[in-house]
Amino acid sequence: MKLGFFFGAGAEIGYGLPSGGKFAIDLFRQNPSPYRTDFREQLKSIDMMSSYATDWLPQGFRDKRIHAFGRSEFTSLIESSIEYRRSEIIRRLNQFDAECDKAMESLGIARELVEQKFSELVGAAIGDRLYTHVIKLNELLAQDVNLFSSNYYSAMLDIVKSSDDCDDLRRYVTAFLQLLVGAHGQDLVRKLNQELFESAPDDLPIFDDISGMFKLEFHRIGATALELLLEENRAFDVSESGTALSLLCAIAQKALENIFTTVLDYQKLLDDHFRYLFSPETEWAKFTKMAVFLKTAQDYIKEQAPDITNLPSTGYYHDLAGFASSHEFAAIGTANYNSLLTPIFEQQKLTIPDVIHLNGSVKDYYNPYKNTVITSDSFEGLDPSQLHFPFILTQSGLKPLTSVTMSRRYVQLFDSFNESDAIVVVGFGFNKDDSHINGLFRELVESEGKKLFVVTLKTDGTAQQQQRELRKRLRIANRYSNSLTVLPVDQDNRTINDNLWIDHIIDKLSSESEEILPDE
Repeated sequence: MKLGFFFGAGAEIGYGLPSGGKFAIDLFRQNPSPYRTDFREQLKSIDMMSSYATDWLPQGFRDKRIHAFGRSEFTSLIESSIEYRRSEIIRRLNQFDAECDKAMESLGIARELVEQKFSELVGAAIGDRLYTHVIKLNELLAQDVNLFSSNYYSAMLDIVKSSDDCDDLRRYVTAFLQLLVGAHGQDLVRKLNQELFESAPDDLPIFDDISGMFKLEFHRIGATALELLLEENRAFDVSESGTALSLLCAIAQKALENIFTTVLDYQKLLDDHFRYLFSPETEWAKFTKMAVFLKTAQDYIKEQAPDITNLPSTGYYHDLAGFASSHEFAAIGTANYNSLLTPIFEQQKLTIPDVIHLNGSVKDYYNPYKNTVITSDSFEGLDPSQLHFPFILTQSGLKPLTSVTMSRRYVQLFDSFNESDAIVVVGFGFNKDDSHINGLFRELVESEGKKLFVVTLKTDGTAQQQQRELRKRLRIANRYSNSLTVLPVDQDNRTINDNLWIDHIIDKLSSESEEILPDE
């Protein structure tokens, strides 16, 4: 049997690597100072008299200030997150108690301890007093808001109301409220701008001239949340000696981080800056911000890669060992930047084809002057006479995908997948900003008739629910539904009815092939 495989971030979480959302949060927490210094050294190696320097770089580039993303760019993060993920923000806030339960579980806080400490401080049990009828959002914004009927949000409000020294908790409570109002407000503004006039003559264009008049002040929406997440690293006492205030602060902090892990969207921020990698003389500040950010991201990703000798002995990559011993790989692609699969197979004395990185990797470097992608084990192996930047996060800088190297990667993976018996995708979300990859799978299913197996988690919903969502994300017509199979697996052991995911797929394909064999 010959299968093609594609891996996303979800395939590597079990090996200690962060999810895409946590990666985004941690990335913006990094100190950019060392990367400014590194970039300054790169600039010094450029020949001042070369045509590269005189025609492409601005006058005095060696001594110009090197900029980095800071507080002024946080507004873009909030704007993009609320604009594109507002439904998810509202959904998560509407199930605030469930978010707090998850936070307590990950922090190792017993619910009984929180309830005991709260009762000692307030003199009532959590859930006894709710703010459902006391706080009501303006009906223009929303009709149905569940946050104020939440047991834990009401408990936090009680402590803020009754305690003088609760600045931290007040900020967390405010952050959730800002997100709630911002998400609903964005929806209202969108409707007003799109439906300012319920009817107007088609032959009078003046009505188009006054559309889009309303906007939110994004610098005030979610600013508190981002400050708490990106600028401060507090530690609260979650032991049995902790107070109700410290416990609820820790829960609120973790819940806020969990929500942002899902919704933080930095595509707008990068889109506003990536284009200036191609014209440093036009906007030096944005050019250097992007350069520093990409190097920061590369180093962070490298640091997250676990030591191969200390890896867990089980995981999606280890599961492929049995497949490799008796079947054939058509090709292996990934949206991840590190390469864990190859060393894991080498450790087990197994061979696999080269892993094709569609979003770039920590070994890929981009030369915007020539629009070329070069693979090198280290920065020192590159031509020092021209600037090279780590090639990652391509969904927010699509121009590099037009380079010959990247075009070949996509064509090579597509052609190899097309020669497979089926394609298996693990831990990849098919999100909107991955449309350049989604289109590849859609073409394989609709035009080439390939079977696509998508391995997900049971916690994300039933197979039927996830299959409907997958069809929407891939924009695949209903008549191709039989070509898609979603396989929700147990998070801990990656099994379906006690059968390992890869064995389940092989069994299913084998039984299907037996059904179509002609009778003797």
